[in-house]
Amino acid sequence: MRKWFVLFAASILAVAACGARTGLRVDERRADAGVEIDAGLDVVVDVPEEPDAIDPFPDVGVVDCQDAGITYVYLISSENELLRFYPPDLSVTSIGTIDCPTTSPSNPFSMAVDRQGVAYVVFGNGELFRVSTLTASCKATSFVVNQSGFSTTFGMGFSANKNDTGETLYVAGSNAVGNDGGFTRTLATIDPATFELKVVNDLDKDIGAPELTGTGDSRLFAYAPGNPAAPDSQVAELDKATASVKSDVFLDLNQPNINSYAFAFWGGDFYIFGSEQQGTSIVHRYTPGGSTTPPAVAQIDFTIVGAGVSTCAPSE
Repeated sequence: MRKWFVLFAASILAVAACGARTGLRVDERRADAGVEIDAGLDVVVDVPEEPDAIDPFPDVGVVDCQDAGITYVYLISSENELLRFYPPDLSVTSIGTIDCPTTSPSNPFSMAVDRQGVAYVVFGNGELFRVSTLTASCKATSFVVNQSGFSTTFGMGFSANKNDTGETLYVAGSNAVGNDGGFTRTLATIDPATFELKVVNDLDKDIGAPELTGTGDSRLFAYAPGNPAAPDSQVAELDKATASVKSDVFLDLNQPNINSYAFAFWGGDFYIFGSEQQGTSIVHRYTPGGSTTPPAVAQIDFTIVGAGVSTCAPSE
């Protein structure tokens, strides 16, 4: 999943749905056949479908990782547009424009999506909202900004729990240290039931201001772009218990000035959404263990700042 401030201030994955209650059926991807990608990597965004549910936030339980919520990566743009992205054919469909009741002017910064098809979107002012991936409707939450001194903005991603059938929302923030331009990167969790934030630890290696993506086999990955002086982007696996960097790799995306970005894992590959100018995002697909110069596979005509994919998505 966001805006990255120039000073650095500020992973397998789509949604377990509830049948017709969520409208996220597998056959919807065939309805997107009108989406085409031309030689210039442009992606045409479909006209949104009519929703087939009245309640955007179902009050009934779902059976984890069954039904058809394992299809899409959901995207949020700085222009407040909610979209869905289908990696096998790179199609993009607009769901709608979100209208969240922010208390001050602000734009989306990052996003994560749970197994029930609910997106959690943090804005630049730190306010956290719940957004329906079916209707794009938005509800405020009781999340308190700057809990435990945590940064106002942060990257987000759900990861399946190792010892039970649940999942946990992880967030990664950046705080300035002293006056030398340095930053501390910190991993924490947010409980979607209480919106309490708990700090895990500071990362033991600076990988930039990270976005997060989690997996169904309990892993957590971080992504951060480089800068003009060190332009390579970085993908790292994080230890969820200690916040240590277990492994990392540098990627050449041929985008030295990324200032907005998002990150998702789907079907065994990482998808990186990077923007160097407002209104355009390039999609790169990186296969772990493959070329460190991953190909650009699509262009989206929005400034993508968040990507959310549930822990039920395909792992290969």
